[in-house]
Amino acid sequence: MGTKLKPDQANTIVIRSLSTTKGILRFEGTDKAAYWRRFAMLLTLSVVIATMGLLRNSGAVVIAAMLVAPLMTPILGVAAAMVMGWLKRAVALALTVCLAACACVLMAWFMVYVADVPRGILIPDQVLARTDPGTEDLIVALAAGVAGAYVQIKKSELSLLPGAAIGVSLVPPLSAAGILLYFGEPAEAYEAGLLFATNLGAIILSACAVYLVYAARSVVFSKGKRKLNFTASVFVALAFLVVVVLQLGKSTYNRYLETRTEAQVAEAIREWADPISVEIIRIDVNAQRKQTEVWLIVDLPVEAQFKVSSIAALLPERLRETSLVDVLQEELGPGYLAIIRYQTRIGAQVILGTDNVQQAPDVTDVTEDE
Repeated sequence: MGTKLKPDQANTIVIRSLSTTKGILRFEGTDKAAYWRRFAMLLTLSVVIATMGLLRNSGAVVIAAMLVAPLMTPILGVAAAMVMGWLKRAVALALTVCLAACACVLMAWFMVYVADVPRGILIPDQVLARTDPGTEDLIVALAAGVAGAYVQIKKSELSLLPGAAIGVSLVPPLSAAGILLYFGEPAEAYEAGLLFATNLGAIILSACAVYLVYAARSVVFSKGKRKLNFTASVFVALAFLVVVVLQLGKSTYNRYLETRTEAQVAEAIREWADPISVEIIRIDVNAQRKQTEVWLIVDLPVEAQFKVSSIAALLPERLRETSLVDVLQEELGPGYLAIIRYQTRIGAQVILGTDNVQQAPDVTDVTEDE
């Protein structure tokens, strides 16, 4: 017959098997000062690396910041405290994460402020990449949370830790939010913060599921205060994630509409210009702000190089019949703010060794032939 364990002994075994509880206890006790110093140092280094990487538009540097960031430990600690029924510890760790997130935003803003980065320049693509969260980011966060929690329990799988850290984008969105606030883009900064909130909620819930499967079922499914605490904390986490998912769904739908509208505008511009070659460099539609930005390069006739005239006079007659503004209004409707940037160039097709000089073919035709 097996030996029956006392409740305290059973809980001790569960705690030992759930190694993440060690990370929770590091924030308490006699060693907490040393742990806080290490946590603050790594968080500061991560923000510095992420901010510089975002400003320099370097994805490799941003990935380095993900590896240095220490936020994963307290977030997994929140999940472990929830599973163990330690409600006060879960709340304390959640507040720690929130305060650390605010500190990251402030540090990033202060860095670009001290560096006196010009506000008139284009915002780097690495920053803007953190301002378009969608439901796919939620799926990635759920999977990364499972990987992170699994590594915490199965120390033999430490080789997976770098991948989990890269998959969970925690500090870069916060640094992006600070940079965007400096650039005077609060709406974009909110989207970057939403990406962080998505990762936070998804990691906590997916980590809870992993801990339940591997270590703490006896605590959760027992009767008493711990089970009640676990139920209440999971309900709060689910409510938080539902709010985030609603925001993500809205963002994803707006992005779908904007992508479809951009494709329609591009097709309308090609039809308007035909048979003149027009290269579309960029079309950016923001449905929420009702703003669009169009960048074009228009090929002038070969003979334009021998004429001295205004650009409007050099444009082919076909493009002067109907203005581009009318085309955009027909596609987008009135009320949109349209920013149009266009350049002109001479396009020629020459048969080498002869005097045969013709108009260059359409850019899209050349691309398709290649």
